[in-house]
Amino acid sequence: MKLPKFFLAVLLIEAIIVFIWAPILVAWLIFLTSLFFLVWLTLNAISLAKINFALKLGENQNGAIINSLAEGVIAYDQEFNIFSMNDGAEIICGIRKEEVLSKKVTPDWANNDKLKVIASIIFPSLAPTLIKKTVATYPQVVDISFATPRELFLEVTTNQIFDNQHNLLGFIKIVRDRSREIQLLRSKSEFITVAAHQLRTPLAGLRWAAESMAKEELGPLNPDQKLISKQNLEVMEKLVKLVDDLLDVSKIEEGKFGYQMEKADLASLVQDVLESSKENTSKHKVRLVFYKPETQLPLVKMDKSKIMMVMQNLVDNATKYNVENGEVSVKIEQLQDKPYLQVSVEDTGMGIAPEDMPRLFTKFFRASNTLKKETEGSGLGLFIARNIVRRHGGDISVKSIEKRGSTFSFILPTDETLIPPVEMEAEEF
Repeated sequence: MKLPKFFLAVLLIEAIIVFIWAPILVAWLIFLTSLFFLVWLTLNAISLAKINFALKLGENQNGAIINSLAEGVIAYDQEFNIFSMNDGAEIICGIRKEEVLSKKVTPDWANNDKLKVIASIIFPSLAPTLIKKTVATYPQVVDISFATPRELFLEVTTNQIFDNQHNLLGFIKIVRDRSREIQLLRSKSEFITVAAHQLRTPLAGLRWAAESMAKEELGPLNPDQKLISKQNLEVMEKLVKLVDDLLDVSKIEEGKFGYQMEKADLASLVQDVLESSKENTSKHKVRLVFYKPETQLPLVKMDKSKIMMVMQNLVDNATKYNVENGEVSVKIEQLQDKPYLQVSVEDTGMGIAPEDMPRLFTKFFRASNTLKKETEGSGLGLFIARNIVRRHGGDISVKSIEKRGSTFSFILPTDETLIPPVEMEAEEF
């Protein structure tokens, strides 16, 4: 508002001068023109003041929203100078924003316990543990974790900041503290592990007793007793399988499943699994077909016992959820122009509903239509199978048409450099 006051003063001086020295008509013309100009300037000044007020109000509201977020938000320019940091980032990093604002972050900060966390957020490769969740394109998502100066598990999302002309201004980091979540998952996993271990010993004794009775080692049985003994043994074997699956899941989640890698012939391994499955497929009245590869396939580095678990699970599922006189076909092939072998298990069963597909490989999930046919099952088999395959550097997928059948396929790399160097803690997919 200072500018209109200045022009008002000029206008008054001008009015006095023109009234003395100029004709009255000219004086009034000049006076009215100046008055119009003053009004115009005053209206613009008021409009500008309103705009400035709205902008400041918007900035304050945006700042309040960002500061209220539990996630940390850190913004920095291309030279790694921090120009914004919210309250959530202060808590996660364990420092006050005044200590780092307008300062350039360098890798040397990682040597300082107080600055180690923020340095690793800006430069994730400096973190003790790093897991990439996305490819090189933005937004980039990584998991980083620390044991010191305190235990932290962070999910860091990085995105670019552009101006209206699409010029790169800098970067923004969204940091989510997953420490509490990980600790709860660990507690749950530890409970399951302890409970399963406690159950394992008595179950082994009960299973031995059930086997002895079923085999009539304790004396002959009448037909009714034989039937009950057989049913009792089947129940005990399912319980033992459930406990074993729970222990396997706990080890997988902790990254301690343990793998003994060696080069082996995948085709021979698949054939061995199918041979051992013939009795089960015959019991369900399902035909088992193996399409052997026409050419010699390269050897694959793998843990044979673990890949056998994957194959056994896929073949058992294809058998259980098939139709009477249905078929399970297994095929192995080398992918074209890719260093992978693919194993496919196709069935003519009930298929999987589209809404069930996203959760198919999560823990304890069973598709809605399978519950009608096979009420028993833990829902752990596919979760275990996917984790095993991914530990080998491969992946598992499914294609299915409801009431027509499903095809589960998994790939294993023939290039050893594609196999992860160490076993990592597993997550839900």
